Amino acid sequence: GRPCQCNEQCNSHGNCCADYMATCHHQHSSAPSGGACYHTNQVYSLEWEASGDTFFDKFTFVTQDDVHGAHEFTDKDEAWRQQTISTKNGQAQLKYGGLRTPSYVGEAYKRYSVNIHTNEAWNPSPGFLAVLHYTHLPHGCGVWPSFWAMNSDAVWPKGGELDIMEYANGEANKVTFHISDKCFLDYEKGKRCAPNGHTKYHSEECETSYFMGKLGCMPYQKQPTGAELSDLPGVIAAEWTDDHITIFHIPEAEIPSDLRNDQPRPETWGKWAMAYLPFKPGCSSHVGPQELVLNLQLCGDWAGATWDKTCAKTTGLWDKHGCVTGLSQSTDCCTKYVTSPLREVKYRYQSDWDIKSLKVYTPHGERSKKSGTFLRNGVPLTEGAPAEEPSF
Repeated sequence: GRPCQCNEQCNSHGNCCADYMATCHHQHSSAPSGGACYHTNQVYSLEWEASGDTFFDKFTFVTQDDVHGAHEFTDKDEAWRQQTISTKNGQAQLKYGGLRTPSYVGEAYKRYSVNIHTNEAWNPSPGFLAVLHYTHLPHGCGVWPSFWAMNSDAVWPKGGELDIMEYANGEANKVTFHISDKCFLDYEKGKRCAPNGHTKYHSEECETSYFMGKLGCMPYQKQPTGAELSDLPGVIAAEWTDDHITIFHIPEAEIPSDLRNDQPRPETWGKWAMAYLPFKPGCSSHVGPQELVLNLQLCGDWAGATWDKTCAKTTGLWDKHGCVTGLSQSTDCCTKYVTSPLREVKYRYQSDWDIKSLKVYTPHGERSKKSGTFLRNGVPLTEGAPAEEPSF
């Protein structure tokens, strides 16, 4: 019968929305962010935008591969030549390219691809809001795309890394946060404000050291697959402040007028929340300015290692059936599949990003700084190498 309500009297009428705290409470609470869900005091305005024919001018191309994949990242000029980037009808595309022949005996074929980092970086204190507006996302077996934020002024994971959108093969999206220092999510608030339809798994320890078995924190979250996100195009957004991070997915038909008019009010977007990371005190002091990253990987540490989980049956290739599962090599199931000439159309023309824009909003006129990746001309920072600081 009665419609679901978002008002303070819903309890007395018995018609509160499901998961009222996460969906509605922030609309009525005047409490600081420690009490309300998704609450923010920020007033955001547009600070940076990449769109249209000049989209790729706002990025630095990184060629180093750290995930042992079946892709070959290239610089910008080579990306144009290999047609792994393009602009059409006012939108930007990131795609897989053709095959790169092995460079030594025993090496596997690789597909050309791209890994692009913004030339600017934004400080989570006092905050920023990153908004990716897309019409299509890559997905499928072997495919490993990601939209994320990282600090490149220190060796990873110092300075922090936020995985906003990342999935591989047929697996679900995973929102995670990594940092080298002691940092925890607030379990009670995270549980209370978890998005409706969230998963049961969660981890509050954000300190990351793979050698010590510390994998970073993963909040309660909705976990659509890549195919589901692509089939429901629109906006993926991340608000990052001193005390929380909120990830949103807003379908195209539901994009609110405040966002369309570049006057975003994320505190009113509760029903589109996909993940919420409320930090305990002390985390923000370890976080550095964040550059945004878009990349398109194949196989490797994730998509190759978990191939059997979602792709063995659908492709007919699995461990001990003419191939092995693991990192990219000539006998790897995932690599054999994605580099087959039979799959040229699938990977070159059907597994692409199609992006209307990437925008960043900041409060109080806050300005970005040049990213470490830009200052080093795309060369990643390694242990022992000095970080470069802007000279302006």
